[in-house]
This record gives sequence, structure tokens and C-alpha cells, in this order.
Amino acid sequence: MSTPKEKLFNKLIDGFEPKIKYHTLNTHPQEREDLEQEIKIKIYEKSEKLVNLETPGFWDFIRNISQETQEKEIK
Repeated sequence: MSTPKEKLFNKLIDGFEPKIKYHTLNTHPQEREDLEQEIKIKIYEKSEKLVNLETPGFWDFIRNISQETQEKEIK
């Protein structure tokens, strides 16, 4: 039984599948499957990184911008 995270990843890969297939056509047939798998692994790694990335809220963003502006004015 797949977890929701696995289902989401499979859906993501399904969306990229045609593009992966197209871009691996120039690869030797014996290497193609390995390359496709490596690309899928990279997509998984990057998607994990993006999922765990914390996006600041609006007020945090404004506070950060104002601090950066003040630091630039001091220099």
C-alpha cells in the first residue's frame, strides 16, 4: 500500500515521464534505462528539498527586507 507521499511522487514522475523519455532518446539504448532512473532519483531528491523548504510568511518577509535595507544603509 502506497503512502500519500509515494502517491504524490509517482504523480510527479508521471508528469515528467514524457519529457524524460524524449530527452533520453539520444542516449544509447543500453544506457537509457539507467539514465531515466538517475533522472527520477534527482527529481525525487530535489522535490524532497523543496517540500522541506520553509517559506517565510508575509510579515517575516517584510521584516527580512527591512533588516537587509537597514544593513545596507549602515554600510
